[in-house]
Amino acid sequence: MKQIETAGGRNRLHSVIGKLLAQTRKPGIAIFLRNLGVTFIFKALSLLLTLVVYVICVRELGVITWGQIALIGSVSSIVLIPLTFGLYNGVVKYVPVSTEEESRELMGTALVTTVVLSSVVTALLVVSGHVVERLFGFSSTSWIGAVALAMSINLYILTESFLRGQQQFFRLGVYKLIGSLLFLAGALTGLYLLGVKSLFSYLIPLILQNLFFFVITLCRMNLSQLRVTWKALNKLFSFGFFIMLSWLVSTLLFTSDLLLMARFGSDYELGVYSVYQNTIRGLFTILFQDVFAVVFLPMMAGLNKRHADRIIVKYSVAIYAALWLATAIITAILVKLYGNFPLEWTYVGLTSAGIAMNMIYLLFTTVISLDGVRAARLAFAALIIPIPIILPLQYLMVERWGMIGGMTSVIGLNAGLILVFRMTIRLFYPFQPTPEKGVLSN
Repeated sequence: MKQIETAGGRNRLHSVIGKLLAQTRKPGIAIFLRNLGVTFIFKALSLLLTLVVYVICVRELGVITWGQIALIGSVSSIVLIPLTFGLYNGVVKYVPVSTEEESRELMGTALVTTVVLSSVVTALLVVSGHVVERLFGFSSTSWIGAVALAMSINLYILTESFLRGQQQFFRLGVYKLIGSLLFLAGALTGLYLLGVKSLFSYLIPLILQNLFFFVITLCRMNLSQLRVTWKALNKLFSFGFFIMLSWLVSTLLFTSDLLLMARFGSDYELGVYSVYQNTIRGLFTILFQDVFAVVFLPMMAGLNKRHADRIIVKYSVAIYAALWLATAIITAILVKLYGNFPLEWTYVGLTSAGIAMNMIYLLFTTVISLDGVRAARLAFAALIIPIPIILPLQYLMVERWGMIGGMTSVIGLNAGLILVFRMTIRLFYPFQPTPEKGVLSN
């Protein structure tokens, strides 16, 4: 009897493996896996170089300075969002399914509008530095650094969206790899050749890396063929506006724990917390946005989102467990490499649980938001609803329990967002059958 059961189990396993192999032979999935592989290889190399910079800077600059760098980075991630005007989101959605002429209009409109408007906003933000310092105690020097970093990231993600939309993943990977080499060279020059032991040895090379990507991408494009039209602007903005609002609110939520630690904790605690919750969480966000989403979003643009959502829901527990384990291992390794920070297994477990939960939330919202403007609006509504409960709880937890409270609150925050999001979609957004057919269609 046991032999029969064992044989039956093996047959089922072989059946599952056979079905998976058959799926990978489908044209759409084959292309997806090939693009994902190319993107992953380049991103793995560039991310490895970035990790080298992190380790060197943490060891050379120390806990307190690294905490200040993390705080500037968090502020810049908030400032960045209104600079984008949400236009690059429209590029990622519409360019993959547009004609060549439409693509030129979309990219030209996004380029001119973003550069002009974000330059004006950046200038206004810079001159408001003293006001920010008086109101929030954030030094004007750090504020200017955060604004400059935000503007450089804005230009970077704009031109990256052009390459993503056109699915030029090889070129995108090469540019990122070269930029990472420049980042490493700049940090080494500042720290060892010039002897600058300050946060500028990290921030300036990072800004230059982003500007390099922006310039080299534009230099390889035929700018004379790009066009600017009101029609394209309306199309980009109508979709990107609510994505931008969702991004702004989610960024405020996902950086609120670090901002609260800066308020209630010491400079040393801020530095330790920033490594566990900010630096490592940021690395996984980069992996999601720069590896998986780079290939996944253009592929999803013309496919059946309903079926994709069902697949993600079905395997969400397994995905979460795998992410938690992988994050815990990577977190422990990185903390040991950083050297100046204590390896606390409680911190490792809480951090990896929060990051895994955040990745699941990003996966859910990314797929649904691509289904159209109404889906993006509902995703934004689901993000807003739990805020009056989540933020006060997080405030109290950080105030009372410090780092443990902050890390635990991140898990609860993401779990609450997932719960409200799934309920909102279930109640108010029955998917409409789509005429497109692709790798994820029924």
